[in-house]
Amino acid sequence: MLPWAQYWYNSAFHHSMGMSPYQAVYGKLPPSLIRYEYNEADPPALQESLKMCDALLNKLKAKLHQSQNYMKNQSDKKRREGTLEVGDLALVKLQPYRQHSVVLRKHQKLSLRYFGPFEVITKIGQVAFKLLLPESAKIHPVFHISLLKKFYGNQQQQYLSLPGTTSEFGPLVQPIIILDSRTTVRNGKKVE
Repeated sequence: MLPWAQYWYNSAFHHSMGMSPYQAVYGKLPPSLIRYEYNEADPPALQESLKMCDALLNKLKAKLHQSQNYMKNQSDKKRREGTLEVGDLALVKLQPYRQHSVVLRKHQKLSLRYFGPFEVITKIGQVAFKLLLPESAKIHPVFHISLLKKFYGNQQQQYLSLPGTTSEFGPLVQPIIILDSRTTVRNGKKVE
């Protein structure tokens, strides 16, 4: 089995070199494996060895195909079909531990996940969408479908708009209106 592993490694394309190790050493493409065609002139021991080789290659190919199908099925379990059209409203799922400009809390894992709704302006390819974000938004307006959720309801039900002003330490959250104030005395001085 080790010679097969060595053959695979030496004949496989390596991105770092831009070629296979065999090609780097010998200056030509590695020999390809061909299927055995029965020939009466071949000795019986050679025929048996080549038939076993073909059977092994078929078994390896079937196992690789089976593992690819398994990985695809496992990956597809976590995917959901999302359909958005131009003009639809969508909520954007932002990850505060990656996009620091939208962190609104001291503990990032407790931050809000969805912001919006925002209008879909353009469909880019099959899975990317450009949204109409406010001009004050500090993030890129193109999102993958997995980060979007279609918004149902009227637009007055806003989740949360994106934080507009940010500093190097995160967004600046400011109150909308001051409802009341009081004056206290500390160390003989009045403090508001």
